[in-house]
Amino acid sequence: MAIDYGSKRRLKNFKVRKVRESLPEYFTSENPTLVSFLEKYYEFLDSSEGTHAFGDDARQIFATKDIREMSPILLDPMTTEVSGGLKSSDIFNNPRYALTRIAELTRLKGSRFGMEEFFRLFFQQKAEVEYGKQSMFLLSDSASQIGVESLKFIQNDEIFQTFGLLIKTGISVNNWNELYKKYAHPAGFYYAGQVISDAEALNPITAPLSIEDSADTTIISQAVNPMLTLFTQPTTLVESDGILVRQSNFNEQLSDYDSSISLATLDKSYHTITQLITPNSFTFDDSSIRDSDENASPDFSLIIETMDNELFTTSDSAI
Repeated sequence: MAIDYGSKRRLKNFKVRKVRESLPEYFTSENPTLVSFLEKYYEFLDSSEGTHAFGDDARQIFATKDIREMSPILLDPMTTEVSGGLKSSDIFNNPRYALTRIAELTRLKGSRFGMEEFFRLFFQQKAEVEYGKQSMFLLSDSASQIGVESLKFIQNDEIFQTFGLLIKTGISVNNWNELYKKYAHPAGFYYAGQVISDAEALNPITAPLSIEDSADTTIISQAVNPMLTLFTQPTTLVESDGILVRQSNFNEQLSDYDSSISLATLDKSYHTITQLITPNSFTFDDSSIRDSDENASPDFSLIIETMDNELFTTSDSAI
């Protein structure tokens, strides 16, 4: 038997309005104005510029209820009619397909497939539907074991009963509660929602194009670290007040003088030990005063220290 490809197709109307051919011949000569009016009128009906042009709509009247063939301006009224309350079809990515699925949801209301289809259609979400009776603790069930590993629960008046549902989705219950009760919820069932997050974690592992060789380790078996200090003449043994001595090295200071010199000889020119070891230069005051004010000082008769005694060396920065 031959396949009838056009058995479920709606016949297209390709008729064109012909005014002059439809009227008697004498109308053209006796009523030319009427003929011209009728031609312009039917042109207006078939044009898209006319405000009240309904000629094409009249020919497509049998397609106004066909979701796949209707005009786009009729999708919103059809959405309100089919859905029973939705005002616009803009909430769907594909309005024509969504309207056909809404009609299917009416026949599948209450089934697992109908609930899953509801969330895919309205929220583009994958839903998991679990029946509470499958998780009830039953004495006659060998899978019902005491302990947390069995995942069985004692019967209650909510999820874990014969008419209990648990719906797991990625959105809050407040977002789908009203629509769900209208399109997918089976009457007489208790339901509860649970928000789940099932996202994939990415942890890319990268490596350099090449791995450089490690640097050779230098092994030092012996190291010499000499302690070098600049030569300085000990000129800071006495504090700036000329009284406090920082360190006791009088023996080294007095060894510069001849051991045959007596203290009486030194006392003629130096009244105190401070005057003897001070690095400050003496003056030419010829004074033989001996009092407690330390006014005694070297004079020209002194032979212990002379002007040609180079106690401190000098250095030239240019050398």
